[in-house]
Amino acid sequence: MIPLDDQDAIRLKFAQEMLGPVKIDYFTQKDLGIVVPGREPCAYCKPTGEMLRELAALSELISLRVHSFEDEREEASRYGIERVPGTVLRGKNGAAFKFYGMPGGTEFPAFLDSIVDISRNEVLFTEESVKLLRKLKEDVRIKVFVTPTCPYCPGMARAAYQMALANPRIKAEVIEVNEFPALAQRYNVTAVPLTLIEDRIAIPGAVPEKALVEQVLKAAASPAAQPSDVRGPSSAASPQEPPADERRSQPRGGGGLILP
Repeated sequence: MIPLDDQDAIRLKFAQEMLGPVKIDYFTQKDLGIVVPGREPCAYCKPTGEMLRELAALSELISLRVHSFEDEREEASRYGIERVPGTVLRGKNGAAFKFYGMPGGTEFPAFLDSIVDISRNEVLFTEESVKLLRKLKEDVRIKVFVTPTCPYCPGMARAAYQMALANPRIKAEVIEVNEFPALAQRYNVTAVPLTLIEDRIAIPGAVPEKALVEQVLKAAASPAAQPSDVRGPSSAASPQEPPADERRSQPRGGGGLILP
């Protein structure tokens, strides 16, 4: 799944940058070997599982557990997993990152960086942002919709995970929207990245750290807040269209997250 040259580079990256253990819990669809009427097949479960097994083999600090979503409902509920493929990254501080789908394309390097971040318990936000986020006393849920060809999505995904590192009260999940068309329709995802805070505040495109933190605090302080549309100064740009046979009605991306 991961080319051997890339495996060597990732192994070196993990050896040089990881400091503490990272636990990966992967929830997948049980392979029945037959087609069951009414059961939606999970096209990306097998390749995602293969990729995670290869990643786990590249560092002694990474441990992987594979779960059957159908048979381990209690375990899925424990981590808040609602669909497959679903991956949970966990470190020492109690933060848990969720990724729905296969973290491929532009998302793969950011996924590796997030593994390193959680192993180091390292928050890249400014001290001011971290202080504000750590004042949160109630859970705040953040969804980031991404696609594997969007150049701006990894920045927003990693930012959501960074906020969860700053305060485990922030529950961050990243969703590869092409794999879950029903969610794309439910949340009217027409462009990526799209960040939803408590399903009320929508942030299309990429925005600076300060604006993102402000919206998280707004959602936490005002449960009855109305949906808002926040755009960063650089969120008007769009990536080059992929070839026609790869589009699959794919949402487009825009923006440029600013991280220190």
